[in-house]
This record gives sequence, C-alpha cells and structure tokens, in this order.
Amino acid sequence: MATLLHLILFLIIAVNINLAIPVMLEPRFKSKGGKICSAIVLSLICLLPVIPSLLITYLLSALAFFIYTWIFFTDRGSKLVAVTMLFYSIISSSSLLTLLWTETIISNNMPLLMTTIIAAVLIALYETYFTILRQYVNKFSDKSILSSFTPEVWGYSAFISFCPAILIFTLIIFPVQNLMLSDVIIFFAVAAVTAMFPLLYHVGRSLKLAEENSRLKLATDFYQEVEAQQLQFRKFKHDLMNQFTVIATYLDLGENDKAISYFKQLGAEFANLSKTFTKNTLLNAILNSKYQSAKINGIDLNIEANVGELNLNETDICTIVANALDNAIEANPPDKKISVVLTDKDNQLLFVCSNSFTGEVKTEADGSFITHKEDNRNHGLGIKNIKEAAARLGGDVTITADDNIFTVKVIIRI
Repeated sequence: MATLLHLILFLIIAVNINLAIPVMLEPRFKSKGGKICSAIVLSLICLLPVIPSLLITYLLSALAFFIYTWIFFTDRGSKLVAVTMLFYSIISSSSLLTLLWTETIISNNMPLLMTTIIAAVLIALYETYFTILRQYVNKFSDKSILSSFTPEVWGYSAFISFCPAILIFTLIIFPVQNLMLSDVIIFFAVAAVTAMFPLLYHVGRSLKLAEENSRLKLATDFYQEVEAQQLQFRKFKHDLMNQFTVIATYLDLGENDKAISYFKQLGAEFANLSKTFTKNTLLNAILNSKYQSAKINGIDLNIEANVGELNLNETDICTIVANALDNAIEANPPDKKISVVLTDKDNQLLFVCSNSFTGEVKTEADGSFITHKEDNRNHGLGIKNIKEAAARLGGDVTITADDNIFTVKVIIRI
C-alpha cells in the first residue's frame, strides 16, 4: 500500500510539473515525440527520492533537473536559473514529504483502513495544491508578461528562489525527528515558493503596464509633433495672403527684383517648414522633426526614405528612428553629417543610421554601450529602447563602431 501511494504521489508531481514548466520556459522540442521524451525524463527525475541524511540524493536530483531544463528548454541565464529553482523547490519538497509519510505508514504498521484514509488525504492534498499551482502558472500564458522581465528582475527572482531550496537542503542535512515539525518546515518551504508565482505575475504586470505607458507617451509625443507641424502649416496658410499682397505691391511699383527676392525667401521658408521624406504620415513627421533639430545644430542630415503604409506598429518603428537620430545628433559628429536609409522592400523594413565619431566607444561585458554623459542613469537608454522596440516587432539590431563610423542597422520582416 505504501509503495503504491508513493508511486501515485510521485506521478501527480511529475504530471503537474510537466504541464507547468512549458508555460514559464520555451520548449526546445515541440514535436509530439519531443514532448513525450521530455515527460518521460521529468517523470524519472521526480521518481528520484530525496532521502533525509543522504545529501547525495538531493544533489543528484537537483543536478538531473538542471540538466533536464538546460536540454529541453531554450531559455538561458538568470531566467532559467530562477524558474528551475522554483520548480525544483516544489519537486524536492514534495518528494521529501512523500518519503516521510510513506516511511511513517510502513514503520507504524497502521491498519489498512487508517492507511487508506491517510493515502486518500495525501492524494487529495497533492491534487488540490497542484491545481492551485497550475492556476497561478497559467496566468503566465500571456507571453508579453514574461517578456517584460529584465535580466535584473530574473536575477532577484533566482536569488529568492534559492531560499526554499536552502531550507529543504538544511532539513536533509539536519533531519528533524519530530514528523510534525518536519511537515511544518516543508509546508513553509512550499508556501514560500508557491507565493513566488503570484508575486512574479504582479511584478510582470507592473512592468508590462510601465512599458505600455512608456509606449503611450512616445505615441503621444509623436502625434504632438504631427500636430505641431500642422499648426505651422495653418499659420503659414493664414499669413499667405499677406505675403502675396507684399509681392503684388512690389510688382505694382515695378520693383521686380524685390518681388523675386521676397518670393524666393517665401519659398525657402515653405521648404524648411516641411519636407516629404516618405508617404507614411507619422514617420514623415518624425523625420521632419529630427531634420529641423539637426539643422539647428548645424548638422547635414541626409535622408533616403521610401516607405509606404506598413502593417506594423508605427509607434515602435518611430521609437527606433527617433532614438537612433537623437543619439546621432547628440553625438555631434565631427564632419557634421548623418546618413539615414529607410526603405521597405523584399518583405523587409530596413533602417540604417550612420554618423562619424571621435574618441573611444566603450561597451559593457554584454556588448551594451556605455554613455559618456555624466547623468548615466537617465542617458544611454536610446540603444536599449531601439533593441526593445525591434524585439517587439521581431526584428534584428546590429550596432557597429568601426573606422570612426557609428552605425545602427535594424531589419524587420514585414
């Protein structure tokens, strides 16, 4: 009876963990055969007993589970460590609890009826717990919540996830003779690790809302730039009759040279008011805004744009373009030139922004660029914004700093 109970409880653990992990981590093998193989390996790992006083059983089980997640899932870094530790804490706690209770049943030679009641209660508890756990985990089925996590957030999560595992680790090294006290410690560890799931979910939602608010602000800024340009047009149109009156007066007085000069000046003002870089209204407004900004700073901004209507999030595209141009203008290239290419062809949107620079471009260990500005908390975010916007669009970002030319290249599949 005890052996059968042991097997049933371990199968409950294996089945539920097998359903929960793919929600949090991206499976490497998505075929039916790959899923079956993953389930079998996980079941064997869950069947490995975690025995009090035998530390080697805990270490072997932990190592096997880490290897399992490394092979069968594509995620890496702090995310993999955090999620692996979360689920392994549940596996090891459940394994230890199962072993303690089955040993108690065997050692006390309980009557069949009592054994059956205890078995039914344990099975019901396991099913109830894992049903609740799956409900928490399923909230992460919205992949945008997990994608909003930064490596730092996953790092903190990994650190916290080690705490329940250390508690079980300690209980194995220094086993408690009192079964009830052992149960309390294990339940505390399980409660702590389970509480991490709703905590992570709410953190993810907060990060997602902050990201959406940031994108909304960017969109608002972009449309405000469009409105500002429209206001300039309306002002120019309102004053146009007065300008024509001046030209007509010069002509009536026979001062043709002054009329021609005034007309040229009027044409220059109109040309500077707005340029048509592309047929896309929002992108054209952004390019015009950055063109005027570059001109004020004495920079020649050469733009080659050929983009029509795009079936993509325009806010993200404008985020890429605006941040790249802001960085280039703020860099104040020594030759006072910035080159931009923006085209959509061959089912791809290509954006390239290049500018010259002097000095050394410093990078972090992960390849990210270090800002030269003193306020590095609020600066150096342009590249990060570009990468995040491109990632949301499924694009690739390449940044190079060769031969004193800094280039940002983004390719997005349409």
